[in-house]
Amino acid sequence: MSLPDDPVTRLLGERLGPGNRIADPQIVGSWRRCLEQYRLDPGHAHPRPRLSAAELKALREPLDVLLNQPIPALTRLRRSAFEAGYNLLLTDVQGVVVASYQDADANPELARKGMAPGSVWTEALVGTNGLGTCLATGQPITVYAGEHFDAGLYPFSCSTAPLFAGDGSLLGAIDISTYAQGSKVRQQLALGLVQQTADELEALLFRRHHAGTLLMAVSAQGPTAEPTALLALDEGGRVRGLTTALLRLLSFHQRSSLLGQPVSELLGVGLEQLLASRPESACPLGLCHWQAWLLAPVFSASPTVNTRREPDPLARAAGDEPGLLRQAAICRRMVDKGISILIQGETGTGKEVWARALHDSSERRDQPFVTLNCAAIPESLIESELFGYGAGSFTGALKGGKVGKIAASSGGTLFLDEIGDMPLALQTRLLRVLAEQEVTPVGQVESVKVVLNVICATHRELTGLVAEGRFREDLYYRISALKVGLPPLRSRQDSQTLIRRLLVQLAPGHPGLSPRALASLQHYAWPGNIRQLKSVLQYALAMAEEALIGPEHLPDEVLDSPIERSQDTSARVPLATAREQQERQLLLDTLERYQWTITRAAEALGISRATLHRKINRHGLVSPNKGGL
Repeated sequence: MSLPDDPVTRLLGERLGPGNRIADPQIVGSWRRCLEQYRLDPGHAHPRPRLSAAELKALREPLDVLLNQPIPALTRLRRSAFEAGYNLLLTDVQGVVVASYQDADANPELARKGMAPGSVWTEALVGTNGLGTCLATGQPITVYAGEHFDAGLYPFSCSTAPLFAGDGSLLGAIDISTYAQGSKVRQQLALGLVQQTADELEALLFRRHHAGTLLMAVSAQGPTAEPTALLALDEGGRVRGLTTALLRLLSFHQRSSLLGQPVSELLGVGLEQLLASRPESACPLGLCHWQAWLLAPVFSASPTVNTRREPDPLARAAGDEPGLLRQAAICRRMVDKGISILIQGETGTGKEVWARALHDSSERRDQPFVTLNCAAIPESLIESELFGYGAGSFTGALKGGKVGKIAASSGGTLFLDEIGDMPLALQTRLLRVLAEQEVTPVGQVESVKVVLNVICATHRELTGLVAEGRFREDLYYRISALKVGLPPLRSRQDSQTLIRRLLVQLAPGHPGLSPRALASLQHYAWPGNIRQLKSVLQYALAMAEEALIGPEHLPDEVLDSPIERSQDTSARVPLATAREQQERQLLLDTLERYQWTITRAAEALGISRATLHRKINRHGLVSPNKGGL
């Protein structure tokens, strides 16, 4: 507890004014971080940055399962919030607003305070606020009036709860905000409402993540229709996962320490007793104040039995491309033999799709499929993401610790995308984990046993990195017993079939493409491969609406390609040369169109910034700006 002469407490007391007690240690702790760690000034305004539409689109993907379909819990909260004069926000784990539901007429000032999608609300940038502080601590919180570090947020009250993914990792936060009126005590109902919604959403994600496993529900009131305190067990009765609501119910604080433990350690009852018990007496020893019961596994939304044979996942991923069909046949033989698989291919060729198909074709298909893009996470964070960490391991760590990707994937599949970008120090740790099948979270001493199956992917030439000393040779041979090469779209023999199939997926029942439009797409070089093709088709569908897609509905870069222009001339250049020329001209045209703004140009091309930089260097393109790129 802070002392009266503590400068943090004194500053906060001055903000709140005489007669207002500082009782919430979360608020004091947040102000201390703002002053001592982030070096923020409470007397200055702290503007909220806002991301571009392209950057926001990428960040929305982990939450699409909640945003792209009606979720009753979210619908109820939205309705209740609107009726009570609140705005509802949903952020990702980095504090970026990915969805905003607000009544600008009822709360015009709230609508102007940076609550639009793309706004960034991290504690390090904005100071103490509901979203940022909730994400910093992993705990629900109400930040009321003068408790906000930024004086510009003084008029508001924000009640926020953390949202956890099915594997127990922090996914984002849910917030409802309104004008601060009366006392903070009146906001307890709002906080309870948002916490209940977060629990319900986590339970939904948890059941989907652990579909096909043994799921138990626990409650202090007996069986309920929508339980949120859930437990996933393996066949031996060991804990595979548990929800935040169950941690609260059983008064546990650290999720990671419970994984792999016998269920008897948690509930005091063995697996056989639980399975033999009736729902109304699922605590047979009579020594507990809760009941547990078995949940039906979530395999599909329909209770009917489907006897139709599903398409082979690898065949579906291969399409009609002869080389990929040969790869699929080899992969089927290897996938359950403990042989490591390395997927290689340019950006956008579908490496994650192939990895998912491998998982779905294996005996582990009902276990977790966990992904980590080694190039998308800062080097300072990748260690904790991969290995997890214990409680209080470092400044800013969640109080209860965090389950790493390795432990979360145990028994299933861990997909390490862009493995060539993994720092050397972590390569050494990963090699040891692969050899010993156990992981030690950051800040912990004891190791946790795992059943690890890794699929790796990269767009880089790893043998070149090995020669340069940037990738461990022993790790390379450990992860690449079988190499799967995915061809670029421009080289695929089934490009016409692939284009038509993707169009049907995007718009079932659409009239399709005219012969000239299809020819234009087939003759295009596709530097962004299948990912870029999807973006071009989405653009064409929007332009054509319900009509047949013609050349006039395609983006200019497709129509202006060198190969497309050369169709009306007798002088033809070799295909490989033409494609190189086409790609170079496309890059140059796009960069000039966006005045060499790399982020916007990469978005237009459907490729990452890193890929665009590599292509600029390969083609020898130079920015007209003296300051470079």
